[in-house]
Amino acid sequence: MSWNLLYFLDALAILAFVISYYLTCYQQGYRIDFWHLQLFSTTVLPILIMLPFSKNEMNRVVLGQDFPATVEALPFAFLASLLGFFSMLLGGSLWRLKAGLGIRRAAGQVLDIVPRCSMMLMSSRHVLIFQALLCFFLQIVILSIYFSQAGFGFDLREFTFAHPNFRPVALLISGYSVTIASHCLARYIDKKEKILLACTLLLSFGLLFFGARSNIVTIYIAILVCYLIKLRTRIGLFKLASLIFVILVIGLYLGNLRAGNYSVGAFFSTLAIAILFGNNFSDLREFAWVYADWNHKFWVGKTYLAALISFVPRFVSEFRDTWGIGVVTSTTLGFDPHVHPGVRPGAFGEGYFNFGLPGVVAIGLLLGIISRYIDIYTKKNLAPQRFSMMRAFAFTNLTIVTGAIAITSSASSLYVLGVIFLFTWVCRQVQRIFLIQN
Repeated sequence: MSWNLLYFLDALAILAFVISYYLTCYQQGYRIDFWHLQLFSTTVLPILIMLPFSKNEMNRVVLGQDFPATVEALPFAFLASLLGFFSMLLGGSLWRLKAGLGIRRAAGQVLDIVPRCSMMLMSSRHVLIFQALLCFFLQIVILSIYFSQAGFGFDLREFTFAHPNFRPVALLISGYSVTIASHCLARYIDKKEKILLACTLLLSFGLLFFGARSNIVTIYIAILVCYLIKLRTRIGLFKLASLIFVILVIGLYLGNLRAGNYSVGAFFSTLAIAILFGNNFSDLREFAWVYADWNHKFWVGKTYLAALISFVPRFVSEFRDTWGIGVVTSTTLGFDPHVHPGVRPGAFGEGYFNFGLPGVVAIGLLLGIISRYIDIYTKKNLAPQRFSMMRAFAFTNLTIVTGAIAITSSASSLYVLGVIFLFTWVCRQVQRIFLIQN
């Protein structure tokens, strides 16, 4: 297939996204919603927009001698991802179908488990404060170990790769901190309890040293999007685009801090290169990279099984140490998985490497169904007559599920969330016994 035809299909897909945004978001009085944000972040930006840049010679810096083979594999990786994009659109439209079989109601009851547990976590100020202080204590403990062995720094993540015994603990603490901080912030917006804002900022400060920008972003991004949805037409597209750009720049600069590069001037001089050819939006390139070196033997669900037992540390599980998505992508590319974290083959790459094109379709449908569910109920709870940031935010926690479906390296976050909800339930029972008021 010629590149001109690929570019034509790419333009059609982007046009489909723009039309969907205009008809179902902009004309409905919104300037942003979770449905189009999910489409944009999983496919439009890292796949559709990045297609022409993925074959540029600048990618040799990352790909090295694999560059020619990767460029040759790009058309297939793009077409497979395009199939996933349209499957996601189809999945989102399934909520409008009424077959009379009760399937939609049953699916809604299953998906509603996470929002209900999230509301339970936010139902008590005392429980949130207690867990925030516990998180901060755990942060201090692990950062003390990190600083004592590696010196002061902002990359606990890299330290845990060299000391794998600490990695599960660090992931648990960071996931715990992100969850509690974001729930504190959501309740603060509704209840205006300043101590919860202080808890959010305290945990955010501790996470600066963990070396994962996504931790900080995750605390605030869902609340921010909910607030922008609430504003509806009171925010213009220019202001919205400017805000997104500022968030992007801050996120990229935090990456520079993690690497020890503090110069603001040097950062802005290479900003365009970092966006277009760095590792932040390189899903399509990395899908093609793995595909080029892959032995064309499907993994038949092994990475998903490894994710299912992600509560077991890699260093005690030979299966996880072989078939975790980060491990298998690293070994496919010839890297040492104990040093290299692996690459990200996009929202649909893992589905393809396990089950081929049917896997791509299945992942796309699931992502579409859940993303549309999030979109519907966040908008309902942000309507002026029934506004509740807590209820709207509770539904956004399902993005943890979509993230784990798209790339199973984040599957452990589901178990962390489950443990937090269980611990919260225990705390609430103790609270009731001692008749502590909220």
